Amino acid sequence: MDADRGQGTTEYLGLVAVVGAIVLAIAGTALGTDVDHELICQVERIVAGDGCGDRGNDAGGPKGGPDAPSPEDDPFQPAKCLLSSDETKDTVVVQILFIKISSSEQVKVQQWSDGSVTLERMSTKGGGVTGSISASIPGLKNWGGGASLGGSYVKSSGSGGQWMFNTHKSDDHQKDLEQNLKDAKEFAEFLKAAEKCRSRPPGAHSTELGMICGHHAKEKKPDVDPEKAPDVDITKSTTDVSGDVSFGGKYAKDDKKLKSLKDDIAAEIKKANPKASSAELAAKVKKAQDTLVGSAPDTKGVGGASTQGLSGAMSKDVVVLRTKTGPDAGKVTFVYTFAMSGSAGVGEKSEGSHMQQIAVTYDAASYDREVKEKAPHHPEKVKIVTSEESGNGPGINVSGSVNTGPVTIDVGAGGGKTHTRLHTESAEVALTDDEDRAAVEEWIRGRGGNPAERSVPSPHDLTGKSAATAGPVERLLHDKSQISSLDYDVNTDWWNASLGIGFGLSAGSVGVGFKLFGVDVTHEKKTQTITGNPTYAGAPQVDGSRPWKPFTKCSDTKPIPT
Repeated sequence: MDADRGQGTTEYLGLVAVVGAIVLAIAGTALGTDVDHELICQVERIVAGDGCGDRGNDAGGPKGGPDAPSPEDDPFQPAKCLLSSDETKDTVVVQILFIKISSSEQVKVQQWSDGSVTLERMSTKGGGVTGSISASIPGLKNWGGGASLGGSYVKSSGSGGQWMFNTHKSDDHQKDLEQNLKDAKEFAEFLKAAEKCRSRPPGAHSTELGMICGHHAKEKKPDVDPEKAPDVDITKSTTDVSGDVSFGGKYAKDDKKLKSLKDDIAAEIKKANPKASSAELAAKVKKAQDTLVGSAPDTKGVGGASTQGLSGAMSKDVVVLRTKTGPDAGKVTFVYTFAMSGSAGVGEKSEGSHMQQIAVTYDAASYDREVKEKAPHHPEKVKIVTSEESGNGPGINVSGSVNTGPVTIDVGAGGGKTHTRLHTESAEVALTDDEDRAAVEEWIRGRGGNPAERSVPSPHDLTGKSAATAGPVERLLHDKSQISSLDYDVNTDWWNASLGIGFGLSAGSVGVGFKLFGVDVTHEKKTQTITGNPTYAGAPQVDGSRPWKPFTKCSDTKPIPT
């Protein structure tokens, strides 16, 4: 299993490395930071065997068989884990010239091993720039094969909420999960119906119809907490850089009017020179045609078609979670995420992604007061998460175009299903004394020994012997954090449709085109389910290592199919 995982890691990182180079070349963005540099170094190290300093560690997850099951009261065993996640996302992108405007709606239902269920809704809007450049393949007269590079840079922000369903609590987590999931689904239907009522167009009797609609929506609301207000308020800001390579060609047909004119010129030349040889006639015809017609081609373009073969993206997220109920009430958590992803292939697509995330939790009231007073912050918890995802499945994106002079009308569509394997590791520690809190805050702000902007430790690395050069945060995580390793099966169904009006200019075999207007709609449904044998790292041993043990608080409860 470890060998298979290592092979998948190499394949997807090779894919990401290639696509990442394309993205950076197209976008020319200043998005990179030292953290990004570290991740790219890891890509180079695993794919090529070297890079920016080999740390002698692979990203394949924990090695070796776990020890005997640990007692339930082991403080190093996390209290719960994510069993499954069902996510639906709809995205609409409007392009006007080089300006790109996007909006998306996302709903996510997550099942947890302690029997609780969370429902999350997010709405985001953003804007940025986009462009493309293309080159044709010479030598093909009527079907000009070619390729194009496209790229975009978008910044977006969003808001939403998360509802916790855990009113059913007993010693039977499996039964609790079934009942809490039922409540979550009912509440999701209520939110959907309420949103439909709010989006009713204005008109005669709109108020009365809205009241009736709202009454029927409330009938869908389950008789459980939470109320309408979410347990967690979420705000999010994202920077995305993406690029793609498309392969295809343009279709041309004979220009009948031009051909007729050239035939008439040839006939007149032959009529005026009855005694000329074939070579002399050919020379005179060519000279006359060049003088009267010029270099106009015998064919004219009428459209084209292309297929996307390679695409990639890099993104940075900053998410703020303000918790209002439950054990974390009054806390604010900042989640910083960097991700790279890519896909390649036509018909059978291969996909890969790498994600690294840091989450830091503070007392919300204290944090807000410290911001006003410009005083140092005091974090209460820090968590590091890394993930790697790779796989493939049938999927294709195709487009066709029709030319009307320099203006092009583009129509595109695509869809598919992908099956991927997701490996994720996390390290989380509660900060109980001022020295640890100060060390983490210095690390997050890029100060002190081994700051976060220079290096983010991998949870897998923390289970080995602590290096002599380890910084204070690395030593803290190694000695005190709860570390877990989980694997998931991920199935994604998606479809896409687009319409655009473009304008193109060409010089030789190179053309530059842009959209005057375009709209692109994408729907994606993703199901993530835990698989394999969840493990966690036990207490540090005499030699400094932390053995992997079965994560029983995660494996005792099974996800419910939805």
